[in-house]
Amino acid sequence: MNQDRHCTGQRFALVLTTLAVCLPQLGAQEPQPADQLRAPRYNFTDQPAYEVVRVDTGNKLVVKIGNVPTRIRLIGTYVPSQGPNSDAAREFASRLLVGECVYVKYEADWPLRDRDGNRWVYAFRAPDGLFVNLELVRQGYARISAIERFEHQSLFRAYEEVARKSRKGVWAPVDRAAVASTQPAAQADRAAKPTTDDDPQQDREVVVYVTEHGRKYHCANCQYVRTGGVKITLAAARAKGHTPCKKCKPPCK
Repeated sequence: MNQDRHCTGQRFALVLTTLAVCLPQLGAQEPQPADQLRAPRYNFTDQPAYEVVRVDTGNKLVVKIGNVPTRIRLIGTYVPSQGPNSDAAREFASRLLVGECVYVKYEADWPLRDRDGNRWVYAFRAPDGLFVNLELVRQGYARISAIERFEHQSLFRAYEEVARKSRKGVWAPVDRAAVASTQPAAQADRAAKPTTDDDPQQDREVVVYVTEHGRKYHCANCQYVRTGGVKITLAAARAKGHTPCKKCKPPCK
């Protein structure tokens, strides 16, 4: 009798367990890729946290390690060194990290430093453990760097795809009119005004080619300079008394 009661209890518990597992799935939406991959959580209790001195770019920081300013670079992230995306990434990372400290972890199979001397690291903000590398990708301020594989590559790629579909950060549509309105006045005037052969600014920027004994200047692909052309600016060529080649008709686009 007691054995029958025990078996019945086991069967009832099994039914409850099955319901608990299956019921939440009824009507549940397909999870997004990022929901299937959880950000790693580490215990940094016995590890030191390093003060963030400054943010150089979105993915390059300076921290104090042993009171020595040390440059670090965030593994798996690519941020351009110049331009609006670079500025936005730097501002975002600064808001996250300036005045804070970070814990760092290293990639086991990677070199300690990049070719510029920056230490390759994963950075986690203290004390909340925010995974800084991943947060830059998640918010669209960084792309996944196109270099050798790293431990969290699948996780980063999932979040990058979500950011791209959401058009966050670098994935946002470019407003050409807004970009033009932020140009310096002289640069905007130059972009709006058709340049001519008599534009001194253009002359200093355009490159042409001359030969040792010739009196003409040419395009790079002109047959007269393919085997012995010397590169100079259009302004310098004109100052030397050179005239445009009638065959290739420089300056060339």
